[in-house]
Amino acid sequence: MEWHKLLSHNRLRRPSAVLEKGRSPFQQDIDRITFSAAFRRLAYKTQVHPLSPNDHVHTRLTHSIEVACVGRSLGTGVGAEIAAEIEEIDECLKITQDTFGYVVQAACLAHDIGNPPFGHFGEYAMRSWFEKNAKPCSRLAVKLDDVRQEDFTLFDGNAQGFRIITQLEDAKWAGGLQLTHAVLGTFTKYPRASNIIKDNYIGGEKPGFLKSEEHYFVEIAEQLGLEQRENRYWSRHPLAFLVEAADDICYKIIDIEDGYELGYLSFSEAKEILGSIASKDSDLTTLPAKESDQIGKLRAVAVGILVKECITIFLQNKQEILSGSFNKPLIELTKFNDQIKTASKAAQTKIFESETITKREIAGEKIIQGLLDMFADVCVNLVNKDFEIEKLKKKERRLARLIGDDSILRANTMYDALLCMTDFVSGMTDRFAVETFRQLTGIST
Repeated sequence: MEWHKLLSHNRLRRPSAVLEKGRSPFQQDIDRITFSAAFRRLAYKTQVHPLSPNDHVHTRLTHSIEVACVGRSLGTGVGAEIAAEIEEIDECLKITQDTFGYVVQAACLAHDIGNPPFGHFGEYAMRSWFEKNAKPCSRLAVKLDDVRQEDFTLFDGNAQGFRIITQLEDAKWAGGLQLTHAVLGTFTKYPRASNIIKDNYIGGEKPGFLKSEEHYFVEIAEQLGLEQRENRYWSRHPLAFLVEAADDICYKIIDIEDGYELGYLSFSEAKEILGSIASKDSDLTTLPAKESDQIGKLRAVAVGILVKECITIFLQNKQEILSGSFNKPLIELTKFNDQIKTASKAAQTKIFESETITKREIAGEKIIQGLLDMFADVCVNLVNKDFEIEKLKKKERRLARLIGDDSILRANTMYDALLCMTDFVSGMTDRFAVETFRQLTGIST
């Protein structure tokens, strides 16, 4: 793969877009994502702690902003070494270290934009519902082919995020936010369709796009010159490894700070975990007096150390990364991998498996699956009524229009109808999902 192609500023479905003076195409992408409705909704979506009463803990929005900051640092750090080596092809857009930084920052901002309410547990809830209701001979599967069933039974926030930014936002059904190919390629952590059998390649662990958007990714991959592994399966864009690293650094370290803030981890436990990394900074000689400030300082230093480590690992393996043969998360190759594993284990046992979070996750599952039950009935009846909404019963017409007239009226197959339903439910914030479920079940008015 070649950097001058990998950093293409051509836009999805807008090949004739004119370059702007004073603002690079990748800065424009950052702005388009930031001002999108889907990004704004992340303020009320769970990162780890569903419906937390503590306003200081991270939401998907604050997490995404922090990941974007770390990603920009990773990108500029890598770009400082690589940009000078790239032969200039496009005189209108000089490639600098900031080019790398902005591309990674934009992709990081959008990396969680497709996550449903209630965090990763929301993904599991949607997958398990579809596994039950789209299995062979079920009410949904009878009008779904096997290939398209897997878009739902393997539901994943990454693929839904690709759908949002390329289809649902802004220029709806015409390229979405119409981002640059470079940012879209960097965003796609898993460059494969749901029906492709995964192998041991890191980029094939999950589906990265749905069949409905596959043609968009084909366009992106061809424009960027991504290495093709097999039919509808590509090697990652090299900068996707930096997006992954930024996410890993943030959630693995900041989960510890949030755990301390909420009382799942004691001060001494959090300090020991973060200090095992931060103490390697020779400039860290004193800590603030206040315990919470100490944790904040150790978190900041630990993040900075891991950023430098991941830049080094990327540059040491840049040829392998460019060839498409690199196959590990950068963070696993740092000298702090053991400390990261300790942090992850503490988060799993002390935070994720706590009674409070477990209860909220169970409630979230009931809400998501309850909503899917209600709207799936509408989808089935729409198919039976040849997608003529006026033939539905009054209650079903209202539920269909709640999904959205601009979406549901476009449907002409069961697959299209289920996509509309999935877009609606997965796009909900935590509190909107709770309130919608309460109203539709008669718990509240």
